[in-house]
Amino acid sequence: MNTSIVMPKVGLTMTEGKIVEWRKQAGERVEKDEVIFVFETEKVTFEFESPSAGTLTSVTAELGDVVAVGTQIAMLVAGEATSTEAPSAACETPAPEPAAVAATPAPLAAAVAPPAATNGKVRATPLARRLAAEAGISLEQLAAQSGGQRLRAQDVRAAQQNVAATQVTAPIAAPVASVVEITQGDRVVPLSGMRRIIAERMLAAKTQTAATYMTLSADVSRVMEARWALMDMIEAERGVRPTLTDFFLKICAAALAKHPVLNARWSDDGVVWLDRIHMGMATALDEGLIVPVITDIETKSIGEVAVARQDLATRARAGQLLPEEMHGSTFTLSSLGMFGVEEFTSNLNLPEAGILAVGAIIETPVVVSGEVVIRPMMKVTLTYDHRIVDGAKAGAFMQTLKAMLENPILVIA
Repeated sequence: MNTSIVMPKVGLTMTEGKIVEWRKQAGERVEKDEVIFVFETEKVTFEFESPSAGTLTSVTAELGDVVAVGTQIAMLVAGEATSTEAPSAACETPAPEPAAVAATPAPLAAAVAPPAATNGKVRATPLARRLAAEAGISLEQLAAQSGGQRLRAQDVRAAQQNVAATQVTAPIAAPVASVVEITQGDRVVPLSGMRRIIAERMLAAKTQTAATYMTLSADVSRVMEARWALMDMIEAERGVRPTLTDFFLKICAAALAKHPVLNARWSDDGVVWLDRIHMGMATALDEGLIVPVITDIETKSIGEVAVARQDLATRARAGQLLPEEMHGSTFTLSSLGMFGVEEFTSNLNLPEAGILAVGAIIETPVVVSGEVVIRPMMKVTLTYDHRIVDGAKAGAFMQTLKAMLENPILVIA
């Protein structure tokens, strides 16, 4: 029995995958559970294991191709193939020819939703608008195909595979990389899918928001004392030793609950105030930066936060996170204190309204009740979208955050 090999859907939010490696070539024998190809979605890499034994034929996707979920990219023919070339009609199934399928990979929205009127207004993210403008794609037509849903960047990319983009009349400047002079001894590292996504989002954070910053210092001696006091109990109950980061994540969430304007998003229809707090935690991997999400952190105890943080970080390093575990954060915390960085600013993690950069804890002389004493001080810098958050509102949040960092009993009691 012949088997169609399609781009699988891994996780609820996946719409397309990028082919990054073919472990098997056309004409090769494949055993059940052998890895046929490796694909990348968002910032996670997955291996596709063969569902049965057979010979790989009709490979239509090349390295680097971005393929919509459900699109056929190869066939697995039971028995031995007669040639390493494209199979003849005698060994193909009655299904549509793979080459034809690959040539017109339809986006999921177009396949499941009938055309709908947009009432003269197209709902789309800023990034989707920019990509559409660069590719010459009509947002009005794309909106009709999507049933009126808000268009996102992945919708535009999928459309680029379906239609020949209309060329814009204005000349397009060559990408910076194409004009960089490369001399002998220089090394060019091809951009991975993760690096392209990071670059795209970091640039969008700079060009599509009104990013503004403010910094304060907090005495974290009581947070450190609370950690030591609770560490053994939490480890006995949960099997994990809480870190200072766990306390900072929980305290930040408590401050957000007091100032929900920081837990909001910009939209074309207005500012969306979110009821639930899903805390993103910026995590560095060798391949780049990802942001796993602790959902509903406001309802979790310090011990539960520690368990969730350790689980996400461990699976992130092993490349085992699902796409939806890196989506949906409403605010993000980033820390470089482990590198001794005392103060830094972070780019917004779109579409969030704020991100908190946490520096190293430094023993610092400060004045307390007229006397100079040494205290463990930590600088935190808030980056916020001034389109959503006014300076006074951001300052009030930072005031509350400082009070909670210096008196964590307000949070963990």
